[in-house]
Amino acid sequence: MKKSIIKYGILLFSLATTFSCTKLDEEVYSSVAADNFFRNEAEVMTNVGRIYAQMRKITSRFGAGSLDLVGTDECIIPFRETNLWYDNGLWIALHQHKFDPNLSVMSGGYSFCFDGISMCNQILYQLENSPVDFPTKPKIFAEVKIARAFFYYRALDWFGNVPISTDFTDVTLPQQSTRAQVWDFVVGEITANIAALDDAPSTNNYGRTCTKAMANMMLSKLYLNAEKWRGVSKYDEAIAAADAVIATPGYQLSDDYFANFTPTNEGSKENIFVVPYDKTKTPGNILQIHCWTLHTLSQQTFGLIAFTWDGYAGMEDFYNSYASTDKRINSWLVGPQYSAGGAPLMLNSTRQLTYRNHINALYNPTAPALLDDGVRFKKYGYESGLKDNESMSNDWVVFRYADALMTKAEAIMRKNGGIANQTAVDLVNQVRFRAFGDHTHDYTIATLTMDELLAELGREFAWEYHRRQDLIRFGKWNTPWFEKAAGTVNDELYPLPTAVLNVNPNLHQNPGY
Repeated sequence: MKKSIIKYGILLFSLATTFSCTKLDEEVYSSVAADNFFRNEAEVMTNVGRIYAQMRKITSRFGAGSLDLVGTDECIIPFRETNLWYDNGLWIALHQHKFDPNLSVMSGGYSFCFDGISMCNQILYQLENSPVDFPTKPKIFAEVKIARAFFYYRALDWFGNVPISTDFTDVTLPQQSTRAQVWDFVVGEITANIAALDDAPSTNNYGRTCTKAMANMMLSKLYLNAEKWRGVSKYDEAIAAADAVIATPGYQLSDDYFANFTPTNEGSKENIFVVPYDKTKTPGNILQIHCWTLHTLSQQTFGLIAFTWDGYAGMEDFYNSYASTDKRINSWLVGPQYSAGGAPLMLNSTRQLTYRNHINALYNPTAPALLDDGVRFKKYGYESGLKDNESMSNDWVVFRYADALMTKAEAIMRKNGGIANQTAVDLVNQVRFRAFGDHTHDYTIATLTMDELLAELGREFAWEYHRRQDLIRFGKWNTPWFEKAAGTVNDELYPLPTAVLNVNPNLHQNPGY
């Protein structure tokens, strides 16, 4: 299916950057009066498309992408021989949970959220003040509010105590809200607007995936994390929201796990909420997983032209949690490496590039990690011919149908004191069956423990930006793992960036920073 994303302005990166803002005090960026800006429905949709261009920053290495990945037990960026990947200690600090308000990723993640929120507020203001009318205008209002709720959902998760700003014309510095207040706001926005949304995206508006299924998936996550985020349990509500996703027509588990992550994954029946990328149509904020993880010699394996950076790798214990017969283990590249034609890829005359699960050290200048330490990520299929500064065409998966099944199972178990019942077991086994192709590896009520569920979530959703949230919810974020000491509850929120605090004196730093 062709990606029909140009029509709705998702590719208008220049517009998105023109209107972006990193400050908390919102400014009017357009000099065009609201009653002149929208002359027809097409112009409205072009403007709404800027929101989805902003969402492409979700995979930014120096922002949103690193906040959900690098500090988890599924990913490591070690300092490697030949002095690779030090970057002023950024990746070491994230891995060791030595979070600092001056780290670039904090400002990048905060800007991802609040640039998006400001953009949504501006569009809502212009919609409200534009005389142009058409039948789908109420649905567009709802779509923009759900998009704004998504940006707040990320801010709620990462930073917790953030301002709530909805009035684009209010240029006063906003007051800080508590995490509980932000949770209430996001849930309220979703429940108030969900009825007006489409059930699912259609073929002619691919990429505009703020739909009922997406909104219900986000609700299920808000309810599942309510004990941490709101201070109350909401497991019945999490089950109901997951049920609403499961009941949405058209979604199902893909027969092939990896079909959800190919360069043509817009045809997936499992993917509920994606961020579209395309190597020719989405300039600016691009997806470069191949560059993050592969040694440059692996260009010859995948037919890549782009120079690759030999950085991100899977953690040893995480990789070892897979059974050898689990098809999902093929998310990782391991062992001696060869070109597409079968020739050994040689680091020197006697040393073949051999990705191994072991990593010597996170940071040891005298005995650093080797160039080929760590298994490499290949769940997202690599398209041959990719050049430098060219995006992958795989759409980034945020929510998929398997997540609804697993969320419901977890909520059932938590409601039952951490004990599985047959319904929870059956839900998890639906997902697990695909990984093995038979029922010989099915869980039972006795074997599906909370620890095993967390491990299964890791294997199913590896590097899909779920793991930090999952580890916190399961009480494992602050436990020690390779090259990371035990932490405290304060580590479950990131610090507000120093630059943000300097702009707005109404804000106070999160505890522990």
